Amino acid sequence: MKMVKNIAIVACAASFMFANVSFHMSNNYSSLDANPIVVNTSYGASYALNGTTTVGYDSTLGMLMSFGVGNTSLRMGWSTANNTTTTSLGLGFTWWNGGDGFNTSISTNYDLRGTGDTSDGNLSMVVGFGF
Repeated sequence: MKMVKNIAIVACAASFMFANVSFHMSNNYSSLDANPIVVNTSYGASYALNGTTTVGYDSTLGMLMSFGVGNTSLRMGWSTANNTTTTSLGLGFTWWNGGDGFNTSISTNYDLRGTGDTSDGNLSMVVGFGF
């Protein structure tokens, strides 16, 4: 009986762990006022907490929380590098969602990183894959 109980607990936990997980890859365009514009690639993963809130990690923006209504989302990020914490605030729009089982999406995001004179815009074009 204990073995059946343990299997049921592991199966239930695994279904929650992998439900609503998505992965993304994006091209990031920053230093938009400079010449040349800086282009980087970032990767990340996120977990949907409910229908409107996600928490995740992006290799450029760090920890990222997103609150969405419809195809639009408010994004907040936190990252630490060289003992300096940088925050970001932005908006995202999902242009396309599709697929059954293995969902894909195409999005555009604009995030303002930093504050004051050290702030910098980050425009990203994102391809996402989720379950």
